[in-house]
Amino acid sequence: MRKCIRCNNEMIENLDIKVEGGAYGLKVTKQGIFKDNLGKVHSAICPECGYLELYLEDTSKITK
Repeated sequence: MRKCIRCNNEMIENLDIKVEGGAYGLKVTKQGIFKDNLGKVHSAICPECGYLELYLEDTSKITK
């Protein structure tokens, strides 16, 4: 459960982010050409204040 950092209400999670006019979403990759896909971007929104947060569901591929 995610809590809004602005008003501390419970956020609605697992929403997809789509590019307007396109059927595809966003993904996060490491810098450079042909780098590993780190995952699909999801979002959570606060139904009270409208704050929007982006996150990766699976963080196992993230390295420092």
